[in-house]
Amino acid sequence: MTRTVVRKCQGCAKISDRENFIKITLNEGKLHINPSSKVLGRSLYICPDIKCIKNVIKKKRLMTALKFKNFEEIQTVEAELLKMV
Repeated sequence: MTRTVVRKCQGCAKISDRENFIKITLNEGKLHINPSSKVLGRSLYICPDIKCIKNVIKKKRLMTALKFKNFEEIQTVEAELLKMV
């Protein structure tokens, strides 16, 4: 019996399987986009939709959800997210 793991999008609050989301993990002071499940750390999930990504950027969810204050790295990750979609 397989158990599906569900997560909630930080942009639109949609709940779905975690495979349907973009995962951003904070590990040892570095942000990782879509790491393997073996990378542990504080994470947030975003739908692969431009509206959700822009909503997360606008509401500064990367800083608040991950409790991370490195503005240069956050801006780099935000730019990478916009290129992904």
